Amino acid sequence: MLTAGMSTRSVARALNVHFSTISRLHRRFREYGSTSNQPHNRRPRVTTPAQDLHIQQVHLQDCLRPATQTAAGTIGLHNQTISAQTVRNRLRDAQLNARRPHRGLDLTPARRRNRLVWANAHIRWHLARWRGVRFKDESWFTLFRADGS
Repeated sequence: MLTAGMSTRSVARALNVHFSTISRLHRRFREYGSTSNQPHNRRPRVTTPAQDLHIQQVHLQDCLRPATQTAAGTIGLHNQTISAQTVRNRLRDAQLNARRPHRGLDLTPARRRNRLVWANAHIRWHLARWRGVRFKDESWFTLFRADGS
């Protein structure tokens, strides 16, 4: 369009972009003969696109898999191990989130005993008796194990 004699602003209006974009691309084309991105001095990626896809597939199959476990099982370029942060970055690039599985309270001997006592006390209940019981989601939450057990 520019070589056909159109102005920078008219080309920008026709393509619905800012005129500085057209001006920058035209200057890049004059200087380098191409509008593609030039080589850069960034640090090379430690994983290939195929490895990035593998990381995504592993986490889609097991969404609670820790990033550290994936990193330990993935070898990057030049036989380097990759870090867990690299795994998190690749998942974020794919709009996936690395999640850690929830660990509930530990099943201590005291809690195990209490569960067994409760189960033995209710083992002979019939269905008619259970119909009168309502389980509500009103649980006590302890963050710092201050429940005495």
